[in-house]
Amino acid sequence: MAEGGRHLRPDQSGQPSRPVRRQAPQEQQPVRRQAPQEQQPVRRQAPQGQQQARRPARQQPARVRWEEEPAPRRPRQVEVEPASYRRRRRRGGSRLPLILLVVVLVGGMLFSGIKLVSIMLDYRHDRTAYDELAEAAISALAEPDVTTAPDATPDPNATPAAPVRSEVPIAVDWDLLREKNSDIVGWLFDPGGISYPVMQTSDNSYYLHRGWDKQPNTAGSLFADTNVTAGVIHSNFIIYGHNMKDGSMFASIMKYVDQSYYDEHKVMYYLTPQQNYRVELIAAHIVESTMDNFPTYFSDDGVYGDYLNNITSHSFFRTTAQVTTEYQLITMSTCDYSSGYNDPRLLLHGLLVPIQ
Repeated sequence: MAEGGRHLRPDQSGQPSRPVRRQAPQEQQPVRRQAPQEQQPVRRQAPQGQQQARRPARQQPARVRWEEEPAPRRPRQVEVEPASYRRRRRRGGSRLPLILLVVVLVGGMLFSGIKLVSIMLDYRHDRTAYDELAEAAISALAEPDVTTAPDATPDPNATPAAPVRSEVPIAVDWDLLREKNSDIVGWLFDPGGISYPVMQTSDNSYYLHRGWDKQPNTAGSLFADTNVTAGVIHSNFIIYGHNMKDGSMFASIMKYVDQSYYDEHKVMYYLTPQQNYRVELIAAHIVESTMDNFPTYFSDDGVYGDYLNNITSHSFFRTTAQVTTEYQLITMSTCDYSSGYNDPRLLLHGLLVPIQ
């Protein structure tokens, strides 16, 4: 039943419940959200009374060793190399410097080989030119001269005189030589290795690197000093020539530093269209290339005699020839590479004895 128009709900006790008074809702305050704090990792702890079990270490599988016969030892090879190369190899240095060095060495060897071949070809060409001239203008040993009795009617019962060989060992065709080159004034012959024409001009340097045909020639020519003439007493007839490494030109006069060589080669020959001469060698010495060592004329016998005494006293060999001022002096000059002078020359001296 309703009382006073209100519905009553009986409770469990059977008594009517009291009406519930509604309260006005209070004003709600805004709730601030707090930034979540950084959570620290939670370290799990082992429960008390229990020790943390350690993970057993991982064991490597045992290697099986096979029993094999030991290989024979090879002999240790010791490599010999500079210490700088070993250090560079340890440091892992580049091989570029070594490669460049090898290239430079190979290039130098090739250049030297080509240069040597070129020099040898020049020597061969130079000697061929003089050999051809000698073959054309120089004959073999001269024919022997036959001496006759002074009587117009020789005695038929007398023993004939034996032929006498001329002292001159060669015969020269001067007409042929003058046709080829008018600068040829003589021919110098030495059985030890010299057989060349002698040139003479107004310029002492003209035939330094020219052959007898006036063509370029490495060996040059033998040429007489422009201020001297053969056959003039109290003068020094000077002949210049190169000391070639192949033994040509004046290379053989270097052998006169030995007494034994002089004993076997005491005489040379200088032939001219006007007169033939026997060259009796008297001295050989090395001097500096100065004007004092190359006199061309002597004022008198006293000055000439002093010069002869000076060169014979400094000679490498002792001469057996009679040293006298009666004959003209001849001097052969060439370069020397063994002495300590700045510009040395080896001089070989002789006397020009006319052959009748």
